[in-house]
Amino acid sequence: MCYNRIMAKFVWTEEYSVGIPSIDEQHRHFFDIANRVVELAEKEDIGREELTTSLGELGNYAFYHFSTEEGYFSKFNYEGAAIHISAHNNYRRQMEDYLGRVREENDLKSLAVVVANFSGNWLLGHILEMDKKYTVFFKESGII
Repeated sequence: MCYNRIMAKFVWTEEYSVGIPSIDEQHRHFFDIANRVVELAEKEDIGREELTTSLGELGNYAFYHFSTEEGYFSKFNYEGAAIHISAHNNYRRQMEDYLGRVREENDLKSLAVVVANFSGNWLLGHILEMDKKYTVFFKESGII
């Protein structure tokens, strides 16, 4: 696997809309933070503190966003909540692992590329495969 290939920035399109304005706005912001990690990965020299700060921001925002979605799941008794929360927990664990690796890793550029690729691809796939399912549920329930 090549860890030095940086992916293109993530571009929000209506394809990613879940029909809930607050969630769509959070997804757009998540894209912005992931794109800052892509920009960081494009730099020649990356400082440990700089990468730690960027990964912390990405992880913290993801945790905030997940808590918003999970609050809706609980409030509206979403039947797919357990599987969805499991996917969130997998992301949480992976980000914690990356943050731990920043302290020990010598090749910070490669780690930044891995994190940028993981986060962006995870988010794109998660919205289209998981979040779109709650859109259908919320519409059928008359919530949106």
